[in-house]
Amino acid sequence: MAKVIWDPAIGELYKIKELCAERGVDEDIQNRLSDAITTAEAREAYCESVSSDPSEVLTAIQSETLVFPFEEAYKDGKTKLKLFSGMLSGHFFGKFLQSIVSMSKAKRVLEIGTFTGYATLAFAEALPEDGTVTTLDIEPYLDEVAKNAFAKSRHGKKIAIRIGDAKETLLKLSEEKAQYDVVFIDANKAGYVNYFKTVMEKDLLAKGGTIVFDNALWYGSAYDDKSAQENGHEIRKFNEYLKSRDDMFRVLVPIRDGALIVRRKEDVFL
Repeated sequence: MAKVIWDPAIGELYKIKELCAERGVDEDIQNRLSDAITTAEAREAYCESVSSDPSEVLTAIQSETLVFPFEEAYKDGKTKLKLFSGMLSGHFFGKFLQSIVSMSKAKRVLEIGTFTGYATLAFAEALPEDGTVTTLDIEPYLDEVAKNAFAKSRHGKKIAIRIGDAKETLLKLSEEKAQYDVVFIDANKAGYVNYFKTVMEKDLLAKGGTIVFDNALWYGSAYDDKSAQENGHEIRKFNEYLKSRDDMFRVLVPIRDGALIVRRKEDVFL
């Protein structure tokens, strides 16, 4: 599996390192450059090592996702989209999400974008026994993959998977008068604005609720003017849209690929 580099500055350092080797730059400079890369990469690894350990089931989901044959599944027509293991939330980010659920004393979580179910089960583990996680995805194949994992955990009973177009499912949930304390959005980036508007306009976010958007930096392309990544442009437009909402309180946390936490101002400044 190819290494995922979230920070474009680290990626640039790797390119400079290769260039230095090709041009025979002084060995001491090359060694110091290698040390700089090692130090930069050690930061998140250290944070993860200090954080609480994941459950055995979450560890298994992560291990299995990292070696899962997503490319083969796509070629065989089992998935509509090209998926890859880097979409996994993982240990460190999973603990971050569990902290939000725990601190907010949430009972109802809505997740848009299930993937292999790591974040889904992480949420479920942090909820009380009567808590629920409703997770939405467009891939029926992932329904089977995730359910197999959830069945191995006593918290799996808290999880309901709904397959289909997320916008349509959100409207159905609104008709059912559903409300959620925490909403986690990690689906197609071009849909972020519509997901947000639907959640807010259809009253799916409970009073005092929190929305978390994953990939709010998109490998740095949200703030890198030289980036040509389409998803990066979509994320930048979404971030700018949220900045225009004077009724919302926002904080963008530079953890992993960026987590944008959004709440109603009236719930923050009481």
